[in-house]
Amino acid sequence: MFGGETCVENELYWLWLTTLPGVTGYDITALLENFESASDIYKEENFDEIVGIKTSVKSRLKDKSLKKARAIYDKVVSIGGKVITFESKDYPDALRLTENPPYVLYLRGEMPKWDRLLMIGVVGTRYPSQYGVSATKRICASLAENGVTIVSGMARGIDAVAARTALESGGKTIAVLGCGIERAYPSENRQLMCDIMENGAVISEYPPGSGPLKHHFPERNRIISGLSKGILVTEAPKKSGALITANYAMESGRDLFAVPGSIFEKNSVGTNALLSSCAKAVSSAEDILNEYVYEVEHLNLEKPKVKIFDRILGASSRKTINNEIKISLDDKKYQGLSESEKSIIALLLDDNMHIDDIKRNSGIEITKLTPMLSMLEFGGYIKKLPGNNYKLNI
Repeated sequence: MFGGETCVENELYWLWLTTLPGVTGYDITALLENFESASDIYKEENFDEIVGIKTSVKSRLKDKSLKKARAIYDKVVSIGGKVITFESKDYPDALRLTENPPYVLYLRGEMPKWDRLLMIGVVGTRYPSQYGVSATKRICASLAENGVTIVSGMARGIDAVAARTALESGGKTIAVLGCGIERAYPSENRQLMCDIMENGAVISEYPPGSGPLKHHFPERNRIISGLSKGILVTEAPKKSGALITANYAMESGRDLFAVPGSIFEKNSVGTNALLSSCAKAVSSAEDILNEYVYEVEHLNLEKPKVKIFDRILGASSRKTINNEIKISLDDKKYQGLSESEKSIIALLLDDNMHIDDIKRNSGIEITKLTPMLSMLEFGGYIKKLPGNNYKLNI
């Protein structure tokens, strides 16, 4: 129950809000600064005093018909799907913390246990070379065998190779579509989509009946990035859509990995450019897994077939956590910090923490948090660990 309403009623209000013509995710974000939920927005009659919302949007909000919302809900149910709203317990926290979250997700397949998954997004060109295919298969097979969930867009090329390899290796995969969840796009991936729904999930922010419109694909790339701890680009030319996902990853503090390619191959121009700026070069799954020792120690991943993590964890020297040492915010070294900086230190008193968890628990926006963490690290207060994790510098 939400506010005395049934779950279905609550979902209808979210469907109404997110499918109103001309109402964007940024509009909804602005509205939620003034209202607690979609239900409250639906029941409000006067939006004149709400700032940050266009007059045309305020006019749209006066349309209280739930006919379209009910039709969408019925369609989702008829195809065995589920509606996940922003305030649902099933909504992934990682997405909730992003700048422009999808306020409704449509899902077919297994409901993921988001907080128990180590998810890596794998993207690349739709027209890969044999090198790109081989590299993707090699890395994704080992990631899947070690309990990592592969996230992709199920597009032709690298995305499809990554998803199919994960399934063939006994792993799980999540596909983020740029159309409705009842539609396989491209059609050649119809069987792949069915296989994913049996061993993972297909999700979309677009309601059933939505076609694969051109602008949908850059938009869905932010979801691939938002769900993932890191993004792997295995092969991408200069203007590849995969680079949009890479940019989202960089902007949101996700790890970025890329497979080096020949300087003579156009399909490697994009990946090599990422490597020259901020991406970590990888040639095996172990190069990625090494970044997530902390996550593996704190997540109950399924037992892998090939335990690369056994070797990685065995080599890990991180034995001491901060609560074994008496540290207090009263220490003189912290007296010159701002209240926001002190709140970060307080979070790290007990244990190391990922940047997403710091953001969620501190309430500091990522655009302010990232430079703040850098300054604390520069000042010697904290230390950055692999995988965007942080610890106190004791």
